[in-house]
Amino acid sequence: MTEYTLNNKFNDPFNKVQFGVSIGERNQLEEFSKVLRSGARMVEVDIASVYGLEGEQGNAADTIGKTEREAIANLAKVNDVDLSVHAPWAVNFSGINPQSKKKEPTYEHVVEREIGTALQFADDISKKMERKNMPVIFHASSDNFADPDKNTVYTIYDTKDEGVKQFPGEEINLGIDVNAVNPGDIKKTAENKFRHMYGEELFQKLFSHGENGKSTALISDDGKVILKPAGAFEFEKEKFAQQFIQERETIDFSLRNLENKKIDALNRITAAKAANDINGIQKGQKDLEDTIKSIKVLEGKKDELRIEEETLDKRFVPYDSIIPKLAAEGIAKAAMFSYKNTESKPVILVENPMSPEMSLSNPAETAEAVKIAREEFAKNLQEQNHVSQREAQRISSELIGINLDVGHLNVFKSYINPKTGQLYSDKDIVEMAKSASDYLKRYHLNDNMGNKDSHLPLGQGTAPIKEVYDAMMDKGLDVPAIMEVFGGLGGLEAGTVQSLQYMGAPLYGNLPYVSLPSYLGQPYSSIVGDYSSYSNLGLKQDMFSYGGFSNIFPSVGGGYMDNKGNSSFSGAPVV
Repeated sequence: MTEYTLNNKFNDPFNKVQFGVSIGERNQLEEFSKVLRSGARMVEVDIASVYGLEGEQGNAADTIGKTEREAIANLAKVNDVDLSVHAPWAVNFSGINPQSKKKEPTYEHVVEREIGTALQFADDISKKMERKNMPVIFHASSDNFADPDKNTVYTIYDTKDEGVKQFPGEEINLGIDVNAVNPGDIKKTAENKFRHMYGEELFQKLFSHGENGKSTALISDDGKVILKPAGAFEFEKEKFAQQFIQERETIDFSLRNLENKKIDALNRITAAKAANDINGIQKGQKDLEDTIKSIKVLEGKKDELRIEEETLDKRFVPYDSIIPKLAAEGIAKAAMFSYKNTESKPVILVENPMSPEMSLSNPAETAEAVKIAREEFAKNLQEQNHVSQREAQRISSELIGINLDVGHLNVFKSYINPKTGQLYSDKDIVEMAKSASDYLKRYHLNDNMGNKDSHLPLGQGTAPIKEVYDAMMDKGLDVPAIMEVFGGLGGLEAGTVQSLQYMGAPLYGNLPYVSLPSYLGQPYSSIVGDYSSYSNLGLKQDMFSYGGFSNIFPSVGGGYMDNKGNSSFSGAPVV
């Protein structure tokens, strides 16, 4: 009997780990053939970057017709390949439009149609392959509403307006003439003036009892109030409180006038009765009835205002605390579509997005959304389909899970961990990954330099890929992994081989494999885009100014991102 000696980073990458490769959306069949040559037995069909939410091109999967779907299914079936689908990532399960920052029925309808089209795409291929439960991966959100660094922005959700509000820092000029005040008294003068203008309660909130017991405001040397983001939110909330006071005073003034009109009407009725003036009595009674109605309306408005004032703190909630619940509603709807409207029942896998500035990018938040979605979906199954509680929970666990993207997590390294006050480390990344373990069904593996989602081959960046994998294996989680490795030198074909070399697959030896012709045609790379893919080597920005994943037009190899702020990365679709 032959004994095999394995010395691979991930044991046997062709067998035990169940590795596969994601193919780009521009020529699926050609790329499918390429990855089959690498020995991959799993392939993920990427329709993620074909947009259907903008313009007139329709939904993403609509661009791939019946013939193409059958060809993909036949190729997978003949080669015994396990297929999955990556749905367009421009989907916000919360139903909040990233542009308007509000819940909109029209936007929700478009998103639901996009989700349904992607699931139907998977169902068409599954039926041709005669299989069930094909995984369909959805990014958890496509917004830019998360606040990984609350010293930069503070994000809240307005439950009344059903919209997101974001607060950067703010400066309040109190109008102090510093030349007329002793330099040593400027700050004290500013404090007293702020108290006089805005009240002692707000002063204490901002300067003594802010978030986590820390001050959220300070006085500058020139007598200005500098509000941190959380302080800017408290200041905005105080404006609402002042508005309530003004509206209440206006209502009280109107009520006093109406009470006087009521007394006047009663007096006129009394005088008309004494004079036996029928017309006078009727007019007085009409005026009295109208006045009483107006009083009741204003008293009702005053009660509504009182309730609104008393519940002001409940109206505005931190966005990161409510987004799992909002997203769970959309996830549960997607699962119900799969259950009711497809034969093969595709599985909804929710993926942590590619930037900490996106909602649900922390796997703990993704896990919370999935947990709530499973509960909601199971409840709906029982009520709408008369399924037993036990069976509903089984179906829910089967149809909803998490796809953990390790490369996306690695982008956290450009941000400060609020728990340590330091940049996120490999250890932090591993701990974050473990929070998804209860719902984990698949991985996406790719590498990057810790500052943008550049999809480098494994081993060419700083992502703790093996550490995350080992941590999950220690928990008994041996789930399939898809490599998204089309961002390095040589594109997808070379990235697959280079990743297998990194894993220690002896078939590929030690010499790096590069295929420049295939590299030029990759959706995530080009000669220019490569400079930003390896950005931490010193070239952090592309040499040209245009929109795209590496700031390159999609037609020549770029993706669909918009540069934003400190990380050379954003999650907002280009508008």
